[in-house]
Amino acid sequence: MAFLTIGDNQYEAKATFKFEMIADKKYGGENELTGLESIYQKLMSYKPSGLLAFWDCATAHYSKKEQPSVDLITEALEEIMEHEDGADERLFKEAFKALDSSGFFKLQLKEYWKNIDMIEKMADENDEKEIKQAKAAKEMYTERRKELLE
Repeated sequence: MAFLTIGDNQYEAKATFKFEMIADKKYGGENELTGLESIYQKLMSYKPSGLLAFWDCATAHYSKKEQPSVDLITEALEEIMEHEDGADERLFKEAFKALDSSGFFKLQLKEYWKNIDMIEKMADENDEKEIKQAKAAKEMYTERRKELLE
């Protein structure tokens, strides 16, 4: 499980309907991706904006009064990443694992990985360069997932 401490409060990340609603509303639509897929890909790319989006959505299960603001989440993540050795890798792994192992998103992410597996098949069989790029993309995503789940 993933937890984020902000001030004296510890917040537990949860993948729920509210996570998906906020993700789609605030972080979806890029390259025709759902909010979940966008956050998932950003986490795989080690983009700090993916961590921020994850925690914004993962704390949506708290009441409006209890949920930390994006500014508070940003400050907390910056503080942790600046002062704890290895915190950046830990934060990305915790967030990625929380999504990847979520029963709530299990079927959606299963479909996501089926689509990744199809990248090679969708490449033009007469275009060697496109086939190589598709194969490399599939391998990169697969290896990054393994790395984040360690």
